[in-house]
Amino acid sequence: MKRLLALALLCAVWACAPKQETKAGKDTAPKLTRLTLNVNPTISYAPLMIAKEEGFFAAEGIDAELVSLDSNGALAALVAGKIDVLSTGVRAGVFNMILAGQPIQVVADKGHSSAGCIYEAFVAPAAMAKRIAERGLRGERVAIVRGGVAEYLTTRLLESHKLTTADVVAIPMPQGSHVSSREHIEAVRYTGEPNLSILLTEGATKIVATTEELEPGHQISLLVYGKKLLRDDPELGRRFMRAYLRGVRQFNAGKTQRNMEIVGRFTKLPPETTRGACWTTIADDGRIDPAAVQPFLDWALAEQYLDGPIEASRWWNPSFVDAVRAQ
Repeated sequence: MKRLLALALLCAVWACAPKQETKAGKDTAPKLTRLTLNVNPTISYAPLMIAKEEGFFAAEGIDAELVSLDSNGALAALVAGKIDVLSTGVRAGVFNMILAGQPIQVVADKGHSSAGCIYEAFVAPAAMAKRIAERGLRGERVAIVRGGVAEYLTTRLLESHKLTTADVVAIPMPQGSHVSSREHIEAVRYTGEPNLSILLTEGATKIVATTEELEPGHQISLLVYGKKLLRDDPELGRRFMRAYLRGVRQFNAGKTQRNMEIVGRFTKLPPETTRGACWTTIADDGRIDPAAVQPFLDWALAEQYLDGPIEASRWWNPSFVDAVRAQ
């Protein structure tokens, strides 16, 4: 009987222990590693939004801090180590930083052109678009954002009319300007979703040419790692990539109710806008075809935007997407 009483007392004491265990559990719980990445409120950043919202980053031990930065500020922040992952359009500045020896590299696809719905195009006010269709681009106003894929595609547009910038009224626009916004501009200009759909729905703007017609399969945007993930902790880079590609695959499932909820929450766009827009094409496995970037690099070098030739092996690092694919 004494033994039974002692056992009962021991059980009672043990039953009172959960608070202590819980406290210890909290003390020993693994901490999430903070990584900072630029995410702006547009649909093209949706895979990162999804990975954050669905807990894919947290499942890899990552606390993903999403910050909104313009293109110039985001690249500068990556080089300075203020952010760890850069989402960016194809632009000469990224490759020049690599040529200068900065520890950054392209590690995954974040959007490329493909046949199907129209994600990006050159548009113009309706009257101007009608005039261009009838007699061509010569003498028209053309907005140009210097040094990036938008200007490169503009040269392709002019070449399709057998023209150069000397044959049109070039309107220089700074990087990160409103040239790609939903505002009406009295010029031919490059724009993408969701602003493209909004402009077309309003009816005052018409498509002059789609970029897929001008340069099939070209690379639109990139995911770039900085020093922390490339050199300091590549395993963390692989974990980030695993979460990112889970977000990409869910994004590629299309305009599901869940994806619409997440995109709407982050972008604040009305559901009809998100549903009506074309969603960019991103490779499920994250791989980039360097051949789709090379024409841009050749052009940038010829235009003296690029500081020198650069081989694909120097700017493209597929080891992170390959590691995920091998698992």
